[in-house]
Amino acid sequence: MNRSKKRSSNPRSDGGAGITRRRFLRKAAALAAAGAFGGSALSLPGQGRAQPHPRLPGSDERKLILIQFGGGTRSSETIEEPGHQYIPRLWKEMIPQGCLFTHMRVEHKVVHPNSTGSMMTGHWEWDDLDWSRPVAHPTLFEIYRKARRAPDTQAWAFVYASILAKAGVSLDPAYGAAFAANVVEPPTIPRSAADEMDRLLRAAAARGSVEEELKASGRAAELARQTSAIARSGLHSETARTFLDEQYKQWKHSSGTTSHDTFLTERAIACMRAFAPDVLAVCYGEIDCAHYGSWSRYVEAIRRTDELTWRLWQEVQRLAEYRDRTLMLILPDHGRELDASGGWGFVHHSDFYTNEGADEGCRRVWMLALGPGVKAGRRIDRPVPITTAAPTGLEYLGLEASPGAAASVLSLTG
Repeated sequence: MNRSKKRSSNPRSDGGAGITRRRFLRKAAALAAAGAFGGSALSLPGQGRAQPHPRLPGSDERKLILIQFGGGTRSSETIEEPGHQYIPRLWKEMIPQGCLFTHMRVEHKVVHPNSTGSMMTGHWEWDDLDWSRPVAHPTLFEIYRKARRAPDTQAWAFVYASILAKAGVSLDPAYGAAFAANVVEPPTIPRSAADEMDRLLRAAAARGSVEEELKASGRAAELARQTSAIARSGLHSETARTFLDEQYKQWKHSSGTTSHDTFLTERAIACMRAFAPDVLAVCYGEIDCAHYGSWSRYVEAIRRTDELTWRLWQEVQRLAEYRDRTLMLILPDHGRELDASGGWGFVHHSDFYTNEGADEGCRRVWMLALGPGVKAGRRIDRPVPITTAAPTGLEYLGLEASPGAAASVLSLTG
């Protein structure tokens, strides 16, 4: 099948960061090819086989990690792809140990912040596209922090762009900033640097030399680090700000990939080691490079997200504070259009303003639950809304979502 599609004409800004998010994603996809994953893999005994889970720990000992397998990915390239070649870690090493929900539903706008906000609260959030305001209902972070009187260092969200900057706080007057999560965004670069990166990569490509393209990618990555800045407005204490400043300094002086999703993974792991937060969310987004019409970049981004998700699960097994105590929920924010629908296919995920084109490829996704009390190898095929993510995680923590939220599906996993 010819996977080449024309580019979407629907622009979406990165919250005024100086370069549109999609332009950065296109550059990041090129740079990520040179060492996208970083780090070394941990080999665990018995990988690939269903392992029995220990007894449930006490509710005050439990931890929750929510991973948004994000940027919009179809089931046809993930759990329904015959060889599962793009999600080898999930399919071979994680799904056999957990409960797979094969029919999660996105019933409202098929847009990244709307879906993410809905996952975090248990309610369908933002009927419009005004992401400058927080969600209407209390997030799982706020509910946890208020109930447990927990400091801000116990609740973190690592998000791939400023369009998710409000993911950790709500407008509910009983909650709000006093109970919000610390939100970490990747570094951003000015438009002038983006233009120079583009010039370097185009010039190298015109020479037709792989060696020249690799050199140009290295120079572009160095330029990105030199000119970058990082947001601190989503942090709620001096401890959190000091942590991010140190992490950002390390990144600026490193020489690896500039992948946003890899940055989030490495900072999330550092956070787990430093603070052992009870509630952690990592929202990936580089799969959205599909908007540029490159099938190879789209599926490579799925592979990268699969690997990074696995790295976080490995860290759960490595750290005593998380091992045998953590429920991990993994789900895409939404899908992408089906090729058979006559629209954009994998390139797009409906019109952001009218919702036109929001077909089953966009609306049907999946969720994997892993952790204590979850029956290994279990499969649930009934339709379940993505809004169940927050109530399910909160129930595991011994808490409840706000009134009117979707029902938890934790009981289905055991």
